[in-house]
Amino acid sequence: MRSVLISLAAAFVLATALPARPSAAPATASISSGTSVYALQQPSVPDKTIDINVTHSGGGRWYANPVWIGVGVLAIIVILLLVVLAARSGGGGGTTIVKD
Repeated sequence: MRSVLISLAAAFVLATALPARPSAAPATASISSGTSVYALQQPSVPDKTIDINVTHSGGGRWYANPVWIGVGVLAIIVILLLVVLAARSGGGGGTTIVKD
């Protein structure tokens, strides 16, 4: 059991210590022509409008949030470790024999 915990801790340390992968996008973006930017900013048909409606329900599903899923997984691991440690200790520590 101890080796499993040590290997999990080592995997966690290695996963957090690895550098992030660089993105595929170039670091600097340049525009070669000023007229193309102006053409993109002006709508081609002025009669059309774009209407975007975003509604958020007040209820929200907290159990689908990745943060709460992570907290739940960690809580389950801690509870499992406590149960395993309590089972290994045997409850009372065994029998004590005192000789006079």
